[in-house]
Amino acid sequence: MSATQGLKPVASPVSISPVEDIVADMEGQARRLIDYVGLDWHDACLDFHKTKRSVRTASVTQVRQPIYKTSVERWRHYEPYLAPLLEQLKPVL
Repeated sequence: MSATQGLKPVASPVSISPVEDIVADMEGQARRLIDYVGLDWHDACLDFHKTKRSVRTASVTQVRQPIYKTSVERWRHYEPYLAPLLEQLKPVL
């Protein structure tokens, strides 16, 4: 069986969830995303950091931790340098 078999078609292939929203309401955002792609909810979605499967990513240590709030708004340190880009992106942000 294909991993995508049975998924409902979506209006847009992209679902946007700002990190601040995920940190503030992990379960609500996870449920919204799972519903968006037409999958059944499993409580294990909230315990992703407890998996024993191997993880091959540069952020392997983050994958093994629950969602944390320490990075929220950290980008603001770079806001002065990002100002020209943010101005250009205003129409889509």
